[in-house]
Formats: sequence, structure tokens, C-alpha cells
Amino acid sequence: MSVFADVNAELENWRRESMRPRFWLRDDDAAAPDPRLDRLIGLVRRFDVPLLLAVVPALAGAPLADRLAGEPLVTPCVHGFAHENHMAEGEKKVELGGRAADEVLAELREGRRRLSELFPGSLSDILVPPWNRIAPDVAARIHECGFSAVSTASWHRTGTSLPELNTQVDIMDWAGGRVGHRLDAVAAELRRRLEQARARGGVPIGILSHHLVHDETAWATLASVIGYLKIERGLDFETAESLIRDRDW
Repeated sequence: MSVFADVNAELENWRRESMRPRFWLRDDDAAAPDPRLDRLIGLVRRFDVPLLLAVVPALAGAPLADRLAGEPLVTPCVHGFAHENHMAEGEKKVELGGRAADEVLAELREGRRRLSELFPGSLSDILVPPWNRIAPDVAARIHECGFSAVSTASWHRTGTSLPELNTQVDIMDWAGGRVGHRLDAVAAELRRRLEQARARGGVPIGILSHHLVHDETAWATLASVIGYLKIERGLDFETAESLIRDRDW
């Protein structure tokens, strides 16, 4: 039996309801050229899949801008500021919180300014908070920094008035030792998220990767999932910007 048998069954439910799922891809923590980034770019080229690449502004510079020049499938976006935790020991990690909102917003403005200079004309207006977390008082004001949308994880709302385009299927198993999920685990999660997305009227499903920490299992799983959806099933991967701009979900 195929590892995607249950996914196929759920996709049949979509077909019966005259619905078509849509997917998008996000990768986090980019800062500099790296062989692992090259491998990721090679993968999206292979499958012709657009990628929203979350870049850490305080760590990025001209070498990354040079590497991404001429890569039309890759769209950079702001990933916090320095990817530093500001919460007390024992609490869940948060960069966009744990201090005055004005301080956080000032950093976000500076981060957006830096990346706008590095990626003129190509920087996305989507904000990706490090660790997918943002304090409510910051979320309520991120529009002041010029962002048009926010992307975190699952179906959770952050409290912002902006559109939210989240990821639901994570390639990495953080709790299990920061290793890549096996393909069967991701297939099961994909089926579950497809069912939830259908119940929500066909909202897009985001797949999340972290190229800097991928092991071979993560790379193999990511390629297999994208290949199954895009090649075997002929399903669309869209840009995050188009999903926000044309949203009917």
C-alpha cells in the first residue's frame, strides 16, 4: 500500500465536494549562502515550486543577496530581527515579545529596511516571527511597520488585523530530537491537515522546512512530499504573495 493511500482518500473527498487544495512552501532561518541553501534551491528548481524564504535581517548581507539574485522562484521575507530569545529561562522562546512593544516594532522596522536594501523590488511584505510566536501587543501593531500579512504555524491566530497565511506541515521533528520526520509521519499529518483545510472551506496548506538543520531523512521527505503533490497529483504550489493578494479563503 502506498504511504499516501490515506492522503489519496482525503483528496477524493475534496474532489467530491468540487474543491481543489492549494499548497505553498516556506523555509526559515536563512542568513548567508550555504551548500544546504543551494540544495534547497535545487529542489525548488527541480519541481518548479515557489519558495518563501524567511531571512534573519541582522545576520544577512550582500553575499545572500548575490546568491538569490536570478532565483525567481525564491522570495525573501523578514524573519524577526536577530532571531534572539527575549523570554525567561523555561518559557517558550519568543523574539517578538518579552519587552516593550515599541522596542520590538523598532527592530522590525530596521529589519525590514535592511532587507529592502538587500532585496530591492523582491522583498515580500509578509512577516515570519521566529519560533512562529509573536506577543499580542506586537501583533496588533505590526501593520505600522509596513507588513501586509503574517505567517506562523497551524491555524492559530496571532491577534493581528492583517491576513495570516500559516504553515501546517513541518518537515522537522523538533520534539523528537531535531531530526527530519519520516515520510509516513508527514503523510499522516498531511492527510489530517487536508481534512482540516477542507472543513475550513479550502484554506491553503503551508509546508515548512529549515534547510540549515535538515538531515537526509528531512531532505528525502521534503522531496517526496513535493513530488507526490506536484507531479503525481498535479496539485498547485503557489506563491505566498498570490495567496494573500487573491485570497478567497
